[in-house]
Amino acid sequence: MIVNVNKIKITIIDIIGLIVAVLFLTGINLWFPVCEPMESGFMSCHWAGEVLKAISVVFVVISAAHLVIGDGRIKMGMSLSMLGFCALTFCIPGRIVTLCKMAEMDCRSHTQLSTAVFMILLMLISLADIIFWTSKASDENHKRKKEKKA
Repeated sequence: MIVNVNKIKITIIDIIGLIVAVLFLTGINLWFPVCEPMESGFMSCHWAGEVLKAISVVFVVISAAHLVIGDGRIKMGMSLSMLGFCALTFCIPGRIVTLCKMAEMDCRSHTQLSTAVFMILLMLISLADIIFWTSKASDENHKRKKEKKA
């Protein structure tokens, strides 16, 4: 489904992507934050949480921009960049920034798992968007070739 409003092409994929990005932003701040600070200070997982908070804002901004941009080629490029960005974000908790040692800690049991789930969802949404715009471009090219022959 495409809603065409003054050359802005909004697809259901755009709306779902924005919703998932907003849920990730909300979740990383409220539902699945990293561990609370100890009396001696912050644990290393605190910094993973801070990075994820900043990145979640970027996901929302990119998803909102993706919603209002009308050119399918630009949308496809944004979705390609989201794939790499999601892969990088997937690696932040526990790989790039260390987490607590115990598996029962919030950073391991909630934050790492939910980040992985949200990144997989955003990657699937980006792949669906790439497939959609690639097939649409292919259809338009096929139409142009038919018009040239006629």
